[in-house]
Amino acid sequence: MGLDFIRNAAPAFNRVLDRRLVEMHSPTLFSRDVPILSRTARADMCGDVAAKLGEKVLLRVVNNKVIVQRLNVVIAECPNAPAEFIAVLRSGAGICQGEITSVQPLSQTLEVGICE
Repeated sequence: MGLDFIRNAAPAFNRVLDRRLVEMHSPTLFSRDVPILSRTARADMCGDVAAKLGEKVLLRVVNNKVIVQRLNVVIAECPNAPAEFIAVLRSGAGICQGEITSVQPLSQTLEVGICE
């Protein structure tokens, strides 16, 4: 009597997976996701300036052109930086600290990234 009563009176336990909720949180080809921001840009070296990998530099925006400086010396210019890169620099009053991530001595270019 006791066990039959408990089984009949107790609510049934059904394990259910909300498939629609899982489907809403699964990314698809056309779903909006976190935007990918360009954090590096390629710059052309100016003159016979030696640049080292991992060197901390100053990045400035002047007339939609990114200038890479070491102290007061301009070491590189980037006339066609990505729009996201310039937007990040402009959000910090047009000046930011950067780091040289790669140097290509043959083509006289370097890649510079924004430091966090």
